[in-house]
Amino acid sequence: MKTFLCAGLAVASLSLTNYLPAHGGQYLGPGDMVPPNPGSGAAGRNAGRTGPTGPAGPGATGSSPSGPVTPGSARGAGPMGAGSSAGPNRPGTGRPGVQAGPDLTKWQFWWEFNKDPFINLKAAIHDTGPVTYSDDFIMGRGRVRSKDSLKPTELTILKRVLPKLKEAMDGSDDKDITSSCLIAMAKIGRNHADFRILDLFREQLRSGDQEIRETAAVSMGITQMPDALADLVDLVADSPRGRRLSDQGEVNDRTRSFAAYGLGLVATASSDLRIKAAAFEALKGILQDENIVNRNPKVAAINGIAQLNVAPTDEKSRELLSSALDCLEKYFEKNLGRGEELIQSHVPPAIAKLLGGVGISGELGKRKQRYKRDFVNELDGRSKRGRRSNEILQAAVLALGQMAEPYENEGSSDAGVSKALEAYFENGKNQQAKYFSLLALGQIGGKKNRSALLKALETGNKALEKPWAALGLGVYAFELRDQNPEADADPVIGRALQGWLGRLKNPDTRSALAIGLGLAKYDDAADDLRSMLIEEKNQEELAGYLCIGLALMEDDHSIDLIENIVRTSTRRPERLRQAAIALGKLGDKGVTALLQKMMREGSQNLAKMSAIASALGFIGDRRSIDPLLKMLFNDSLTPLTRAFAAVALGGVSDKELLPWNSKIAVNMNYRAAVETLTNRSSGILDIL
Repeated sequence: MKTFLCAGLAVASLSLTNYLPAHGGQYLGPGDMVPPNPGSGAAGRNAGRTGPTGPAGPGATGSSPSGPVTPGSARGAGPMGAGSSAGPNRPGTGRPGVQAGPDLTKWQFWWEFNKDPFINLKAAIHDTGPVTYSDDFIMGRGRVRSKDSLKPTELTILKRVLPKLKEAMDGSDDKDITSSCLIAMAKIGRNHADFRILDLFREQLRSGDQEIRETAAVSMGITQMPDALADLVDLVADSPRGRRLSDQGEVNDRTRSFAAYGLGLVATASSDLRIKAAAFEALKGILQDENIVNRNPKVAAINGIAQLNVAPTDEKSRELLSSALDCLEKYFEKNLGRGEELIQSHVPPAIAKLLGGVGISGELGKRKQRYKRDFVNELDGRSKRGRRSNEILQAAVLALGQMAEPYENEGSSDAGVSKALEAYFENGKNQQAKYFSLLALGQIGGKKNRSALLKALETGNKALEKPWAALGLGVYAFELRDQNPEADADPVIGRALQGWLGRLKNPDTRSALAIGLGLAKYDDAADDLRSMLIEEKNQEELAGYLCIGLALMEDDHSIDLIENIVRTSTRRPERLRQAAIALGKLGDKGVTALLQKMMREGSQNLAKMSAIASALGFIGDRRSIDPLLKMLFNDSLTPLTRAFAAVALGGVSDKELLPWNSKIAVNMNYRAAVETLTNRSSGILDIL
């Protein structure tokens, strides 16, 4: 079911006021990030795709209605196909890089794509530690610590949830319910005694509905089952068998793209080098096929290769990793023109992911050092191809943040990287690359970069640069504490962030400062955040981030306040979702019962129901299973509401702690989005 971004891109002030159902769900994310397709494409490749049929699409000109639209409208659902032109119903206008809609340089976009590892919500709610509201607490005898994990048991998932999801899918012809159940079963990733889930997905691949076909394809990958490999390889390759699987004359580009992402998911979870090699060969074929002019399969192939997760522990694994790097590098160095540089800009972050655990020794280490030099050269136009597009610049900065090591002296091998990033922030021309440079300095770490970030916080523009400096400092402090959990919070960073919190009124900047303080776990600022939350509770986005900041710093004293925020957020869905997640992060194991009560009582409006279902799925408390199952089979509810119940059941029963698509979203170049990656409604990152 395609709904909120996996990374939670439900940023209220950045989104349109209306909710955009697609693939049975709703998307509350940013505006159009999708430039028009370079090249005309092949008409057959896009045949059968879901096209936008509603009023003005995301980011398009024209007015946007203020209510939910029907699932059939699925605005912005498809890529701009062969020879199509942007219009009021099309997802994108103008040349690549033209911004329509909200300001994509804002820090919230990076945070929402990347926040899952920082919040790590299910680890908190599945923990055997605190905190629960019991009868003893209600009666005034103090807060009681629960010793029971609220993670659902394998038996519960396989005996109760999985067969009910199949039953709901089999008993409905509504595509929202069908696609929601597909994704939910894929998250479980287990076979039932009476059926095999891959067989169910193969049946749906033959659906006459493009939305269901592509959902079935990626569902195969979400399962992480090795048995899905052959099917996904054939779909990606558009082989005769792949065409038979999808019951098409040729496998269209959207289905191939979703299958490519699925291949990466299977490869990253497998320890079998043969599976990784087979996935790579199929994905490489897309990058090397010059007949593919649609950008979606190529972007999917690059991000799929990024997921190979090859540990260079022996000669064969090093050969595979080198081959993957060769493939990406060769494509990156091609002179394909500015239009295709948007696709090429996905390569630097992919290279950084592949080389994540590689040190500086050996051939791979030397290669990593060379890539860092090459990416630094992109910042000042000294690359082999000269000055390239803004997307390439932004991608180079993002990659450097993942690859470089901190430096403490001028002779350090990576001193030049941090200096180049600092120089670009001070003198560079592209605003997004400047802001990413601050973030990268925080990711790299080291005392010198800390000083640079503190300087940027002190002297930077209040509304534009200070938020990114605050986020960079928060990430810096979080990484340090992650390495040494017993260490105290950095008082210099904490005091600097807290000082600006009281001096500034801009809600965006205050929100960033709250997240930075939370990441730094500077609980001396908790009183300030709580006071601000009380005063600014009606500013939905700011209130939501204040809740998250308090949760990140593990401030138990905020539980009652945040619970009240949840209770009073029926008509404020984004604040409701953020506050509920904050309660889950704080270990408040009573939040599930509260959300269930809110789901049963009051209005059943779509925004409220989707926010509650989203939060329940993220939290993953087994006590929500029974009420969600009742909702799933309640014919008095709308199909879309029932579909949200399936979404939540998939989240509760998920085999993984983090959302499945966080593997793709984290440290990805989201500024170079294409339709099947994210387009506000039907991309890979628009699936909950």
